[in-house]
Amino acid sequence: MSTRDFTIKTNVLKRVTKEVVFYTKEKEHQEGRIAVMVAKDPEDYEIKKQREVLEETLDMFPDVERRRKAARQDLANVVTNASPDVKGTKEYEEAVQALEASE
Repeated sequence: MSTRDFTIKTNVLKRVTKEVVFYTKEKEHQEGRIAVMVAKDPEDYEIKKQREVLEETLDMFPDVERRRKAARQDLANVVTNASPDVKGTKEYEEAVQALEASE
């Protein structure tokens, strides 16, 4: 396994982890926006649309979580099966750090 494989798999895990954080923030933002709109005018049509946007965000969680778990498992397998000559490289250390950060 080359250091390039470590770099690719590490970057995949980092990207998917960022997506999880993004969707979590988006969910909180939408919930806050809806709460403010309901407080102002509970009958507003725009509230329905904002709830649909929130539902779309919530629908993304299972997929992004599945991809994060798969990327984490894939990187963990690569780290576990790393050859001794790769274990001292910068790419290996970044892979280990990414695994720890994604827990």
